[in-house]
Amino acid sequence: MKATATMGPSGYRTQIRTGQKAVHTLVADEPAGKGDDAGPTPIELLAGALASCTTLTLRSYANAKGIELEGVDVDVEIKRRKPSERNNGERDMLIRKKVHLRGKFTPEQRKRLLEIAEKCAVLKALTEGVDLETL
Repeated sequence: MKATATMGPSGYRTQIRTGQKAVHTLVADEPAGKGDDAGPTPIELLAGALASCTTLTLRSYANAKGIELEGVDVDVEIKRRKPSERNNGERDMLIRKKVHLRGKFTPEQRKRLLEIAEKCAVLKALTEGVDLETL
């Protein structure tokens, strides 16, 4: 998997190209006042990556187990905390994720789906860390 970001000589608007077989183009920017608000900020893209990874993971599991999942909504909020807002050991960013499942499930299925929601690759990268090489 790979992504390439390109920014022009002025402004913050950045074109992102990604895709394995098909090429997908996205735009990132900064909010009005700093940028042109032509697309989500990088942190909003991160929130979207976590939310969409969670939904895709749940769909894959439900399909494999024959669970009738009518739909999923995942809300992700990323909040930057000032040093004065942090307790001992807390980091400067707090991510809150809420999963809304739609469908008719047994209590055991609902519990398992919520456990599976914690197994997406983006969440794993955020919580376990990654090896990063800057070339």
